Amino acid sequence: MKSIIVKTYLILLILISGCLKDSPVLQANIEKNNSADILIYLESHGDFINSSEMPSLITSDTVYNNLSDFIIVDIRQTSDFTAGHIQNAVNILHTNLYDFVSSQVPTKTIVIVSTNGQAGSYYTGLLRLAGFTNVFALKYGMASWNIDFANSWILNDQPSTNFNNRIYNKSVISSLPEINFSNSEGNIKDKIKGRIKELMSLLFTDIFSSNISVTVNDLNTIYSSINGDYLNTYIVCYGQNQGEYFLGQNGQLNNPGHLPTAVYYQANNFGASDLRSTTFLQTIPSNKEIVVYSKIAHSSAFITAYLRLLGHNAKSLLFGMRWRFGFDISEVKNYPYVTGS
Repeated sequence: MKSIIVKTYLILLILISGCLKDSPVLQANIEKNNSADILIYLESHGDFINSSEMPSLITSDTVYNNLSDFIIVDIRQTSDFTAGHIQNAVNILHTNLYDFVSSQVPTKTIVIVSTNGQAGSYYTGLLRLAGFTNVFALKYGMASWNIDFANSWILNDQPSTNFNNRIYNKSVISSLPEINFSNSEGNIKDKIKGRIKELMSLLFTDIFSSNISVTVNDLNTIYSSINGDYLNTYIVCYGQNQGEYFLGQNGQLNNPGHLPTAVYYQANNFGASDLRSTTFLQTIPSNKEIVVYSKIAHSSAFITAYLRLLGHNAKSLLFGMRWRFGFDISEVKNYPYVTGS
């Protein structure tokens, strides 16, 4: 495996302007692979994942009050769509989502709707990374639109065993994952587009676990009480502040602050972020399964999309930090919906 350490080739740009959009990349001494090429391109073309646009969410209130202004794309299975959906929504499965979005007028805002908002966030993340700046995920998905669709959020009850309040340090800097492009021809933008379309063909379910999502119960099945960790799994707590990581006094083992071995990564906060190549992105190991969680599971889905694009075997923890933060029932509206196809 090649050794790839993407060094501080953007530090000067960040210090000067804090804006990376379409800025030239000043490369350090890098032994490159395809993942590094993707990273360099994304960080020099808006750096969406570390920008104020992340996560790209829209509320049901905004959609309902401006219904005619949006293209509403419901990515749920046809049977779920038929049982109830937002008026004028179109049912487009994730396998056809990229082509549909690319066929729309770019000045029209597109809202991606899923059952609980987490799958919508994942696919919105991939579309944003592909350059579609007009795409947003409906926050909490159909669960926020009407109480009839909110059971998964309201009834979900995560176990809080094995949790603690100990500080876990980031891993050492390591190589980026090695990936292969299915299309070896074309420029890096075309190769990224091809890879994103491949990733969008995989199913993210936001009710049950999938190859891209996982539950606390799933993690408990691979937890070793002897070693105090998860089998070959690196847990990322992605938060706006350390209050989303700690609960009470640091170090206490009986406080359910975070999952055992979870490492805190700072989300974008006035330009500061732990997921840049110039900060701590490469402390996320490439030789382990990565599980990302955030407060309400939307940001973690976006980050999972980013890490998978870079080649990590990443999954998003469903329903976020439910052991710490209850579901805000005020997010659930009683807006009308229609049935049938």
